[in-house]
Amino acid sequence: MDSIKALKISALVVVLVALVYLIVKIFIYGDSSTKVNYQKFGNSVVRDAKTSTEGTDPRDVAVDGILINIGGNQYQYMKSDMTFKMKNRSDKKAIEKNIRAVRDLILRYTSSIKGGDLETQSGKEEYKKALIDLIYNNFGYEVQAIYFRNFVLAQ
Repeated sequence: MDSIKALKISALVVVLVALVYLIVKIFIYGDSSTKVNYQKFGNSVVRDAKTSTEGTDPRDVAVDGILINIGGNQYQYMKSDMTFKMKNRSDKKAIEKNIRAVRDLILRYTSSIKGGDLETQSGKEEYKKALIDLIYNNFGYEVQAIYFRNFVLAQ
């Protein structure tokens, strides 16, 4: 009789230990095999530093990370991420191959202008027009439009 009672108590202790283990595993460590794995429902997209920021238009060229000292007393720095919409695909391929020289041209030109000129909407539009003309005059690439994705002036 005593052995049956000891067996029941042992079984109860084993069940309680298993229950405590499951509770600790699920609620404290957050590890549950009953969690839904959403990655099985489609392709998982992980964004990394090499992810392109180009638009969906096949003529778009991303020019990211323009950070430069600018003239004037009001602002000292400009940071910008731009998209150039090219007039044709051949100019897109050409500008992509020569993007370092284009970035250099943009940086040299931007460092020569005053930050206060870029503060207004009309100033930004004049800046875009000047870049379009500058790129065409120096390289012959026809940029249809320039879009700012980020634009920051700072002291």
